[in-house]
Amino acid sequence: MARRTPLLARFLKDRRGGVAPLLAILAVPLMGSVGAAIDYTQASATRTAFQSALDATALMLSKSAASQTAADLQTSASNYFNALFTHTSNTSNIAINAVYTGDAGSKVAVSGTARVATNFLGLLGLDHLNISAATTSTWGNTRLRVSLVLDNTGSMSSDSKMTALKTAAKSLLTQLEAAATTPDDVYVSI
Repeated sequence: MARRTPLLARFLKDRRGGVAPLLAILAVPLMGSVGAAIDYTQASATRTAFQSALDATALMLSKSAASQTAADLQTSASNYFNALFTHTSNTSNIAINAVYTGDAGSKVAVSGTARVATNFLGLLGLDHLNISAATTSTWGNTRLRVSLVLDNTGSMSSDSKMTALKTAAKSLLTQLEAAATTPDDVYVSI
């Protein structure tokens, strides 16, 4: 009479069809890795759009930052950013901070943070990813020095050239005065 081996022993010795259970075991981490890659790619694209909106916000603020109060600057920064940032469907808790400094030239620093919702990483207990970005716009590092050399020779007496010269010089001085935010920003010599 032939001796029978137990069913479990035969199962462990049998190597046929061993790929299917191994593939089933590896499918879980493989799908988790693909899901994590999708979530991180989505967060990276959102952060790129976030940075781009912050850059544009800083440039827009630089036009009028010197004449605004801190509260007005913050309101303008939020309004500009909200108009520019379009990845809002998966983003929450957006916080924008803008600061203007006028020491040694003008500077607007804009920073922000946000949360990006995850789809696949939520299964692993990570329901969001935090993103942050910052940018600085600097202008007017040096004071403007203008020297005007005006022709007052006899050739300027014909065809109202001297009147046109006076009008052009006065117009230039008016524009320079309007562009100056502090009295020492522009020096003019004639």
